[in-house]
Amino acid sequence: MRDLYNGATSPQQLLAALLEPQAPGERLARLNASVAHAAGASPFYRRWPTLHALDSLEDLASLGFTRKEDLRAEYPYGLLAVAPETLTRYAESTGTTGGVNAGFVTARDWKTNNFCVALAWAGLLGEHDIVAVAVPYELSYVGADIDRVAELLGVSVLAVGTNNKLCPWTRLLALLRSHKVTTLVCAPIRALRLAAMAAEQGIDLQRDLAVRRIVCMGEALSPARKARIERLWGASVYNHYGMTEAMSVALPCPQGQLHLAEQRFVFEVIDPDSAAVLAPGSTGELVLTTLAQEAMPLVRYRSGDLVKTDTSPCACGNPHTRIVHLGRVQDLIGAPARRFHISELDDILLAEPGIEPIYSVQGDASHVAIHLIPAEGGHWHDTRARLTAALERYCGIPVELVPIDRQEWYQRIDNRSKPGTVPAPASPLSTKETMQ
Repeated sequence: MRDLYNGATSPQQLLAALLEPQAPGERLARLNASVAHAAGASPFYRRWPTLHALDSLEDLASLGFTRKEDLRAEYPYGLLAVAPETLTRYAESTGTTGGVNAGFVTARDWKTNNFCVALAWAGLLGEHDIVAVAVPYELSYVGADIDRVAELLGVSVLAVGTNNKLCPWTRLLALLRSHKVTTLVCAPIRALRLAAMAAEQGIDLQRDLAVRRIVCMGEALSPARKARIERLWGASVYNHYGMTEAMSVALPCPQGQLHLAEQRFVFEVIDPDSAAVLAPGSTGELVLTTLAQEAMPLVRYRSGDLVKTDTSPCACGNPHTRIVHLGRVQDLIGAPARRFHISELDDILLAEPGIEPIYSVQGDASHVAIHLIPAEGGHWHDTRARLTAALERYCGIPVELVPIDRQEWYQRIDNRSKPGTVPAPASPLSTKETMQ
């Protein structure tokens, strides 16, 4: 296998390689090296008849796709491209979209990802910061990855994990206050739940806590949701996007934008229905091909995630494409002539003072049902009429609003380590449901 980082073995050499700009010719050479590595070393890709050397980056579209179903069918080691004893870390997906798929990395895969994240987060964090890492550690990369990044940046860490017996939500909130935590790393829904809990306890987030920065991960973060969290906490909110199969895929910048990690991947955006490659700046399903993954090379991996891309210059100076992660492709709903993503409804729902900012959306081609919590002291009849009218104008199909009990709903969230996976109460709909 051709060396993917030109002989880099030490952390210093690896960091220099990551910072080195990639000319189109070098990028193509790295892509071909990765494809050849996959074809020669991965049991799954050895069975692919279409893998071949490419004459240009555009020729990548001539290859087939790798799908989540392939990873699940090959569980656990069908995509392993190195000797098992050379692995440094192993992870598994949470299986929230059906089935479980594995991820594994060598020491250099791991360090490459750590350094890429550290290079991005260096613009957000400094040695005086105290970070509460409230993301999964079990069978996951993300918590350990953030710990390593914090070490590289000289940051203090409270490794609290997700909701568990040792550190339930109430203890996390107390730690944020007692330890003067400056940065919270968590899922968006957790930031909203902690804000509600603080209000219940008479805690003023902006006066009583020192959190001035929140890095969200694990769930989609719409612009409206980002703005809502910022208003509640009086903090700057950033997004970080990754997956078990590939670790960190898009990284935050000081301008609050999310940049694709083009040092480590070639990205495409495709139409989720036709699979046609879309022009830069389009909205579609994100497809990635690894450039420097030793243990688990991926060729045209369909992420199942819907993104909106932006290739215009960013004020931070990072030339890599910006994205907004909208959520899962499977959460597109509505009639074929007017499909929309459930995250788009945040613009309407999060602007409504008559409901709390946590809800569940279900839908199909003819109907949308939304389970939500009416705000205490509000006028639900008026709120329902106002919201229903606004949502039906946007969706173009009937919308049903279903009020649910506040305590019951929050208890359902609190009892899940990954709260965004909490199912809604029973509904006549059985398709496409997600917690927002």
